[in-house]
Amino acid sequence: AKNFERPEIKNTIKPGQRICITSGSRGVSNIVVITKAVVDNVKALGAEPFIIPAMGSHGGATAEGQKGILTGYGITEETMGCPIISSMETVKIGHAEEIDVDVQIDKNAYEADGIIALNRVKAHTSFQGPYESGLMKILTIGIGKQYGAHICHANGDDSMSHRIGLNATEVIKHANVIMGVALLENSF
Repeated sequence: AKNFERPEIKNTIKPGQRICITSGSRGVSNIVVITKAVVDNVKALGAEPFIIPAMGSHGGATAEGQKGILTGYGITEETMGCPIISSMETVKIGHAEEIDVDVQIDKNAYEADGIIALNRVKAHTSFQGPYESGLMKILTIGIGKQYGAHICHANGDDSMSHRIGLNATEVIKHANVIMGVALLENSF
């Protein structure tokens, strides 16, 4: 809650704004409590939060499948007290020149007044690099939907971290990412 009181956040999230909160497809401890706390803090600032499934192509690469994953975790409109908007529709927001690919993100996230990236940060099980699993990945593969997953996986695991970095940098430049909530957990 203290971070939402910081001037750079408090002065950015304004009453009446629509704020998108990401929700991933990996099981995270206490994700219901954590996501609800983010929703409540956005509401306390007078804004209108909504949640999007941010999970690349998981859930069968369908809006219903992705919403179903969130429901399985206990993240529903009833438990969160805000809408969950699930769509596979993306919009082009930039271009990663170095790898010559368009950067696309979830249309609802792009049209929001701000995006809060919420994800667990951890080492990836298949590759190593500066960007593995975490906030940059949710901004690339998560809200990039099936397209983002395809772009990052296109050249195999060896280039995955680099592609995540390039794509997420474009998202940060061209979408209204307000803040990230990085979650850490150990094996317990």
